[in-house]
Amino acid sequence: MRTTISEKRLRIGNVFTPKKWAEFAIEQFDIFGKWMNGATVFDPTMGTGNLLESLVEFGLKKGYKLEDLPVNNLFGNELNTEYFTHTVNRFRQSYGINLSTQITNCDILTLSPRQFDIIFGNPPWKNFNDLPGEYKEKVRSIFDKSGLIRNKQTLLLGGSRMDISALIIQMSINNFLKKRGHAYFFLPLSLLLNDGAHEQFREFKTKDTSFAPVEIFDFKNEPVFHKISTRYGLAHFERDCIPRFPIDYYMLQQNKWTKHLASPIQKHAGPFSIYEKVGKKPLKAFNAIELPKASMPRQGLNTCGANNVYFFRKVQKISSDICLVEDQFELPSEMIYPLLTSANFKDRNKKPSVWVLIPHNKNGRPLSKQELDNFPSLKKYLEQHREKLTSRRGTLIQSHIKRGLWWALLGVGSYNYAPYKVVWEAYGKKKFNPMLVDGHWQANQSLQAFIPFGTKKEAEKILKKLNSPQVEHYLLSMKMEGTMNWAQPGKIKQLIRFVS
Repeated sequence: MRTTISEKRLRIGNVFTPKKWAEFAIEQFDIFGKWMNGATVFDPTMGTGNLLESLVEFGLKKGYKLEDLPVNNLFGNELNTEYFTHTVNRFRQSYGINLSTQITNCDILTLSPRQFDIIFGNPPWKNFNDLPGEYKEKVRSIFDKSGLIRNKQTLLLGGSRMDISALIIQMSINNFLKKRGHAYFFLPLSLLLNDGAHEQFREFKTKDTSFAPVEIFDFKNEPVFHKISTRYGLAHFERDCIPRFPIDYYMLQQNKWTKHLASPIQKHAGPFSIYEKVGKKPLKAFNAIELPKASMPRQGLNTCGANNVYFFRKVQKISSDICLVEDQFELPSEMIYPLLTSANFKDRNKKPSVWVLIPHNKNGRPLSKQELDNFPSLKKYLEQHREKLTSRRGTLIQSHIKRGLWWALLGVGSYNYAPYKVVWEAYGKKKFNPMLVDGHWQANQSLQAFIPFGTKKEAEKILKKLNSPQVEHYLLSMKMEGTMNWAQPGKIKQLIRFVS
């Protein structure tokens, strides 16, 4: 793949490593000692060279003279030409070191392989879906060949939450690390702790080799990286090893590192669970919940930024077929549904305070143009908001808009119309609090999630299992309480075995 001039100006997911924390990694893993004993060190995405410079500065602080340091064993690579040039100039001006023959200005994903003893890096953090358009097209085939994407159709639609850091880590270890070599990466912890998109990464293997996580340092709430809200940490990997769980997992709490253990939940590539002692693994004796695929956990419906079009605070039924919303719009009653809010989880008898318009059929598909013509008042209302609805962003909603179905919502299927739902708050909570509602109630985007059921008996049976203390213990073991990743559907899927 030829690197274009425009690519060399790219700034993808730049999260530069503060030297304080680079030095923490150097000391924690004795990278300096290994380097002094002859190990080669390679930073595959070096940015402005902070990690490499930190090794030099670490040695100078230890009392070594510059000429005593094996700077000829420092290597790096950077796609962005501005950063590459900055690094070369800084090493020359600050230390009199010429790195121009030891660092390359290329895309690490296409750089010719060679091998180093140690990889010390901080790859870009960015979802595939958020990559610049031209670059996304170029790396799509690399993602496909990597084995990191189980469902290629998802990637083709641009909807993958796979982080490019997963690809860079995997390829760096495969292409640039010696047999039984060690790699140390600052990384988004979603690669290890989140369900779904990164499950294939947690296979810890490529077509050519395997690698294993050895230990993890979780910075928790420490503001290591300026204005970065993503959960992040520092991971140690070893090449040509099979993972052996549990591994040591350290968390920074009140300026102290506390040691925990981590291992996958239920299946070998599942998200990591974090616990205190051997034998205390969550769900150790938990029997998987059996469900038909029709009862797969789901996220709430998604307006894609158009809540003010679809959500209403005031609804009055004026006939069996028509509702008056916000005292001014007449809309078909069959498409107006009560929407759950946090207040409904505090008071389960509370009446609706918000309603949602769902211009879809009961099979979950958006109304066709011909079907919309059968509802003149609805069509008129939507036409008033056409500009707002057609300007919604996102690959998936745009696929509807391009087909002329610009009134569609996401997250709507036949499951929205199931007679019963077990619903829980999936965002920002510290307690797992599922409840049973009738099928008219709708869950709201990522705030809530639900499991649809055909009968009340079936719903009550599963509700009882979800109320097991082990389930909340499992969710708490992910250390995601209070975040957007608290109890999303993928996490609950880890507890389920789907049966036909």
